[in-house]
Amino acid sequence: MAGCLCLAVSGIICGGGPSAAQAVSSGAERTSNADEILVACAGDIASGVPLVAAASDGTFEGVDGARYLAVDLRPLTDGARRAPALADLTTGAASYLAVPVAGPDRWGLVPAWIVRRDRDETRLLQAEILEHGEALFAPGAASGACADRLRAAEHTARRARSGHWRDVAGATLFSSWEPDTFAGHAGRYVIARGRIVSLGKTASTRYLNFGRYWKTDLTVTFKSSEENTFNAALGRSGHMVDDLEGHSVEVRGVLQERDGPYIALRHPEQLVVLKGRRVGSGGQDGN
Repeated sequence: MAGCLCLAVSGIICGGGPSAAQAVSSGAERTSNADEILVACAGDIASGVPLVAAASDGTFEGVDGARYLAVDLRPLTDGARRAPALADLTTGAASYLAVPVAGPDRWGLVPAWIVRRDRDETRLLQAEILEHGEALFAPGAASGACADRLRAAEHTARRARSGHWRDVAGATLFSSWEPDTFAGHAGRYVIARGRIVSLGKTASTRYLNFGRYWKTDLTVTFKSSEENTFNAALGRSGHMVDDLEGHSVEVRGVLQERDGPYIALRHPEQLVVLKGRRVGSGGQDGN
């Protein structure tokens, strides 16, 4: 993948460009943050499966013969692999583990947290990729503190314009105040920010309306049966679905065109309330 993050077997970041270093803190603070993310997401890695090879499609092969996929990442660029591949996992100082989060999917891939162990440092590969601006956080397995920390890692890279954020922000970040800018991006995994104007509910669907005219304005939905799950996630910031009207939020997911821009949420971490932030043009922070 041209221009993608290359994690060499030594663990050195290559191809990230000068701005990539801005996304990663150093010293004890960096180590502490890395440990916190690792524990929050992967937990006890003692049961992790050693990895022996990486395929060109960004998947990994374990010593058990299973194929593992780095969970909760989406490429920032069209046609990119699902996650950066490592050239050779059998040589060099670093070793890699897969910590499964579920059974194999319909393609036989096992979603997993990928852990890099290099001398005295152990890090979550997903966090490193997000910190260097080589992927989007796409919640599927992460929750609670894990999701918060991975979202923060992505945000750091975004603010520093690290990695692919130098070039693709305009095709990934959107503001609900400018619904016309969503045109032509259906099928992409995007981040959208804006103020919820009204809420709606049917027996099957909850609606978050970001404008007065549903045929042109952004609409976000999730299943009514999952409302308690969304309330539990929102509760960390002191909110519930029913009180979101008037609040600025950030949503992420696959953009569709269905009487205006439309995103269907599948996981509660795809929706967060933006505390103390004003949403400006293009979905940027206004403060």
